[in-house]
Amino acid sequence: MTCIITDDEQNSRETLRYLIQAMAPDVLILAEACNTQEAKHYIDKLKPDLLFLDINMPEQSGIEFLQANFPLSCQVIFTTAYDEHAIKAFRLNAIDYLLKPINPDDLEAAINKVRTHQISLNKEQVDSLQQDNLPTIDRLAIPTAEGIYYIHFDDIIWLESSGGSYTKIKMEGNKSITSSRGLGEYESILPVPQFLRVHHQNIVNIEKITRYIKGNGGQVIMQDDYEIEVSRRKKDDLLEILNRSSK
Repeated sequence: MTCIITDDEQNSRETLRYLIQAMAPDVLILAEACNTQEAKHYIDKLKPDLLFLDINMPEQSGIEFLQANFPLSCQVIFTTAYDEHAIKAFRLNAIDYLLKPINPDDLEAAINKVRTHQISLNKEQVDSLQQDNLPTIDRLAIPTAEGIYYIHFDDIIWLESSGGSYTKIKMEGNKSITSSRGLGEYESILPVPQFLRVHHQNIVNIEKITRYIKGNGGQVIMQDDYEIEVSRRKKDDLLEILNRSSK
């Protein structure tokens, strides 16, 4: 996922950049703008998936900018120190609304909403292709430094973020490769509910889980005995899928 940060205060931009890099390292920050004119330039040039947009800015507010350019080609998450504009923000189809100082958990939840939206769009595209009687795709093309590997979904055990724009993929037979794509890209491609992002660092193949350990978020033990943390926000989604698959 790619994003642009727009805020007239440098400290706010720096804080948000730090939080994004810490909570969602697979989200690539393409640019930072200090006003809506710069934001429009970057949106048209860089085509981001997501725009973080401050509301209270001189010359043109975030609300006024979105009204003047509605609908934007990207998702919008508003950021502000005041909450009186929330209703207007959601009427303009903002995907979320974050109050400053931004809570890291709220930021993670907002970014996950964008991911869910992208997955929904991808599913609609896949459904459309299948309606045209094209063959169902059941494998991934994995770009690496050596070339492209083709891996069937069922052979994947887990995926793990490795330095933001890289992903380690563990497979059957104790094999693993490092892809030059970020984890967020695989989250939008891999079929749900067979694959679930249980933590900002990991996606797991539900069918390869051998044990769930209770806890705040808990942990899952995978088929290869690898232990993976489950975030509190993903715990309920995971247990629901596990319970459904056991019936």
